[in-house]
Amino acid sequence: MKNLKTPNKKVLVIVGVLLLAVGIGIFAKSKSKTTVVIEEPKLKKTKITEPLNIIDVGDRPYIVISPNSDGKNITIAVNTVKKDSSAVDYELEYQAGSLLQGVFGSIELGKLPASTKQLLGSCSAGGACTYHKDVTGGHLTTRFNGSENYALKSEWKYIENKESGDALSSRDAKFQISSPKLESVRLAVVFNSPGYPEKLSGKVVSDPYSLQTIPTVTGTATLTMRAMEEGELVIMGWNGSQWTEFTGTVEGKSVTAEVELMELYVVVIL
Repeated sequence: MKNLKTPNKKVLVIVGVLLLAVGIGIFAKSKSKTTVVIEEPKLKKTKITEPLNIIDVGDRPYIVISPNSDGKNITIAVNTVKKDSSAVDYELEYQAGSLLQGVFGSIELGKLPASTKQLLGSCSAGGACTYHKDVTGGHLTTRFNGSENYALKSEWKYIENKESGDALSSRDAKFQISSPKLESVRLAVVFNSPGYPEKLSGKVVSDPYSLQTIPTVTGTATLTMRAMEEGELVIMGWNGSQWTEFTGTVEGKSVTAEVELMELYVVVIL
């Protein structure tokens, strides 16, 4: 029987190096797998596909966007609905500094007014929240679900009155209001509400503009609104229960009047 040869030391070293390399590769591969970040499942978003702003303004719901005193949330409230609807899906888009942010959700309309509080920021599954800064507003898109589905899109402006200014305006600049009373306002939202609460006399020739402030202020103000056409323009103001007529100076498609500080304004031709 032949004696077995003892493996050459050089060969053993090479084999050892190869085994070590393979082991390191397997370890590195397994480690890389453990560091892969898996995104949490996202909420299912209902895509709004209906044509926007097709129904007449007189048939549209009265919606209000209000700032919250904490400066971190807003409230979206559906106050009245003229067409039968069971729920509304919404997409809230807004500018925060140089970034465009967006959130979405749904509100049941079994009892009106119906509302939801929406964070201007985001929270992780663990409960840690990040609040968006320098929010200036954007758009609210809604789809009302009922016997007849329809969709609406309107602009909203978020105002942090850090300089204690006495004037506020809408995002489209067609609504401009000023008063010394507004100097005490910390937060405000001027919203092109898609509709208004009750029937109006005359022809509506502007967007309805909702004004919500923290704190709530009362008194008089100078308001200039721009209409979609010329005529005998009159500003109508809604205080939450009734309309008040304010006549003023008309120049082309613009009207300026002294008004009471109210929650909603619209221009009509009587």
